[in-house]
Amino acid sequence: MPDNAVTGSVSIVHQVTVGMTLKQNVAGHSARTSSREFVRARAAVQKIVATLDPNPYGPVPIEAHHAGSIWLYDGTHWRLVLNWAGIEWAAQFCADPAKVDALRQNAAAITAAFPETIPELTRLGYADVDLLTTPVTDNAGTAKYVDSIWNSCVPIPKPGHTGRVKSGAPLAAGVHNYPEAMCAIPRFMHDDFVPFVVDTATGTAAVVAPVAGRGEGDARVRVLFTERGHPLAAMKAKARREGGALVLGPDNPITEVAFSKQ
Repeated sequence: MPDNAVTGSVSIVHQVTVGMTLKQNVAGHSARTSSREFVRARAAVQKIVATLDPNPYGPVPIEAHHAGSIWLYDGTHWRLVLNWAGIEWAAQFCADPAKVDALRQNAAAITAAFPETIPELTRLGYADVDLLTTPVTDNAGTAKYVDSIWNSCVPIPKPGHTGRVKSGAPLAAGVHNYPEAMCAIPRFMHDDFVPFVVDTATGTAAVVAPVAGRGEGDARVRVLFTERGHPLAAMKAKARREGGALVLGPDNPITEVAFSKQ
């Protein structure tokens, strides 16, 4: 593919508004409210994050993401590991209680290896520690476990939770708006790399990453993701079907933006 495959100017920011917002209650379910379990879990994780120095999760305000959180206390520090699956609030209505209980059992086994965890949670005022040892057998039990600290409390700053990339917030890639693997990039990348690059003609973004490590002399980028309507979307889909990768040369406008801060 030629380096000039993308025409038009490119910027690093964008804002996309798609259609109108529709709010609807699905038959059989009420509109979402914060449960008692989630209120308690969220309060506990805020206290935990306040003890972390340095705080690896980003600046406050920190929001709690339902993603399989398992918090562990080793007597000195809090540490976070993730269960093999996290249950988003809206996904609980298709959850099999037996499978949710398997997640609970896994969280309980891991937590048991850190025996100071439960006493420290209690000291912090978390009143639902019994949910870790209560079998999940029905929908009500599923709902309580989903909103417990053993599922609902992966700490993410608000832009990384529900944000969209826009002017003044070029890294606000919320996990509810972009694929999770793309959202994680700002959490570990070099600060001078620009992973989200926008085609100003269409207002759509591509997500890119270098094809080689820093200092290895390769100035190309691999296209990891494109929004629908992006000029590279068709080529990205074709490369995927063929089992390959879409790579842009050093003179491509997208590549230039990606490395523009270096």
